[in-house]
Amino acid sequence: MDGPREELIRQARRRLESLALDGVDRVPEGLAPAPVSRPRAAGPPQAVEPPKAPAPATVPPPRPSPPPIVATSLFDEPGLVDPPLPVAERAAALAELAAVVSTCVRCPLLAESRIQTVFGEGDPSARLMFIGEAPGQTEDETGRPFVGRSGELLDGMITKGMGLRREDVYIANILKSRPPGNRDPQPEEIRNCLPYLERQIAVVRPSFLCLLGKPAAQSLLETALPLKALRGKWHRYRGIPTIVTYHPAYLLRNPPAKKDAWEDLKMLMAAMGLNPKK
Repeated sequence: MDGPREELIRQARRRLESLALDGVDRVPEGLAPAPVSRPRAAGPPQAVEPPKAPAPATVPPPRPSPPPIVATSLFDEPGLVDPPLPVAERAAALAELAAVVSTCVRCPLLAESRIQTVFGEGDPSARLMFIGEAPGQTEDETGRPFVGRSGELLDGMITKGMGLRREDVYIANILKSRPPGNRDPQPEEIRNCLPYLERQIAVVRPSFLCLLGKPAAQSLLETALPLKALRGKWHRYRGIPTIVTYHPAYLLRNPPAKKDAWEDLKMLMAAMGLNPKK
């Protein structure tokens, strides 16, 4: 039988999941309990040792560079908190979450201006998950992620570059509704929508993440570093190996950057054991 400690942990996790779906993604500062003063037993006063002389200063050996700062769970665990769903149950879990997302009004402006939400699509047990920032006009009209010009370029990266099929991967965005005029997502909109994406990741359980563009990278890795500083190296999102590269929309505007994006994909393919296409 589980003890009181295990029951408290389960209750805390259930509470945090509920808060996450309500848009609460961190515990405000100042809510930590204050230390409790314990009364001392009566008795004679204790002797206090005089302070010791400091030890001679020594020069420490050089330390290796620290690993990149990556996002962790609230409990600072190395991976996702919940156990993985059975593969046979993942499609239904995603469909249930998509139904919840379709009626979301946490961002009134987006809810009023959108045609429909764009949840995500692909293999519910995909080994690789691509994450962008938000739907565009074509995505808003069709309800599918990355189906406009950016989607055509992403399809080429997946099929011609990596030798995979679109249906072999899972594709989603930080936001599930199109921002007016295709502007960048606002911080409050990201906070409102991020719990849905986090749940998608927890259900799919990809072995690798590829974050497309600055909003996706900064949001999931919880950093303000520019994209240039995040590219070309490995990160971890809740234990999942993660790379960052340019958003396909940026590559359409800046074709010379495709060379750098190809280097990022080759790094990803090497880790996945895939042979890059010529």
